[in-house]
Amino acid sequence: MIKFNKHFVANGTQRARCWYTVDNRIDGRKCVSIYAKDYGHQLAQVITTAEYKNDTDILTDYFDKGKIVLFEDHPLYSLARTRALANAG
Repeated sequence: MIKFNKHFVANGTQRARCWYTVDNRIDGRKCVSIYAKDYGHQLAQVITTAEYKNDTDILTDYFDKGKIVLFEDHPLYSLARTRALANAG
């Protein structure tokens, strides 16, 4: 069971520090983006999904450490969106 907390995502045994954004796509699709705060692959280990991306290089690793984008058809979307909106407000 994945739990979306204010500053991290957990699956019962592992935690990944993260932060959230909502609906930040240029194409207007509703989504929740979950960004990793730490280097490594903790976020990919907590949420084992094909949506995890880490397309960074040595020049951008300081700003982008990996992310997951969940769209409306993903089973975790509603839980992640609820947490992201609670953090924003």
